[in-house]
Amino acid sequence: MADLNFVALTGFSTREPALRQKSSGQVKAEFSFEVDRPFLRANGEPVSDLFLVDAWQELGEWVMANVTTGTRLMIVGTLNKESYNSHGAREHMTIVKAKYIRATTGAVAAKCDGLSGLKHDAWEEDLLLAAVSVIEEAIRDDRASAGLDAVEVAKA
Repeated sequence: MADLNFVALTGFSTREPALRQKSSGQVKAEFSFEVDRPFLRANGEPVSDLFLVDAWQELGEWVMANVTTGTRLMIVGTLNKESYNSHGAREHMTIVKAKYIRATTGAVAAKCDGLSGLKHDAWEEDLLLAAVSVIEEAIRDDRASAGLDAVEVAKA
């Protein structure tokens, strides 16, 4: 079996996307994305993770036209670890390479909220299948109700 690098996230963009053109001519949109963890700190404060998201070519162009600060999204893609030098030290960051992005509606968010078992330290098969089902349903709903832009994004 081949290795699998697959991540599905829901959350919101925390800054406007920036469009970058590579020397190869390819374009990518970059933006930061915040995902709440499914638990609270001991003092009741929420915990979240911040990711950098890269969306290439047509998907990046869709991001530039449709994503602003605060946009709630579902992102499906891969995780990549990248490193760079900063102030003489080697820094590492995890980047989400987006393969599919859609704006989330209240219905998708409500279904994700219904998966309260995601707050546990281990997930049973039924919970995992329910989570995958929410992703599948969101993609199917997006295809059924969306215009040409979303269908093209789904194929990217």
